[in-house]
Parts: sequence; C-alpha cells; structure tokens
Amino acid sequence: MGHIYLLLLVIGNPDATFDVSVEDSFDYLPSCRIAAEARQMYLTAEGNYAERYVCVMQNYELED
Repeated sequence: MGHIYLLLLVIGNPDATFDVSVEDSFDYLPSCRIAAEARQMYLTAEGNYAERYVCVMQNYELED
C-alpha cells in the first residue's frame, strides 16, 4: 500500500457548510506542509480567515 499527501483548500461558508477542493498532491509530508503554510500566508495577508489549506494522507493500493 502506498500513500500520497493531498493539499486541500477548505472554505467555510456562511451557512455552516464547507467546500473542499484538491489543489495539489505530494509524495512527502513536509513538502505538503511547506506548500500549505506558504499559500496560507497569502490568504491571511488578504484578511481571509474563512479559507484554510490542509494536508491529508490518501492511501492507495499498489498494483503487482
């Protein structure tokens, strides 16, 4: 079994729902975290606190 790390953009909506989109994928967790922090700086600088970048691990089956 292998895994990759997905960089997700999570948006909180005024009606208490969330929108989630996959922005990128990485094979190394620290790379994903650095990308998330870097992109988050732009959102925070613009005063946008309803959106957040997060990394999640996705498992997948390797073919023989």
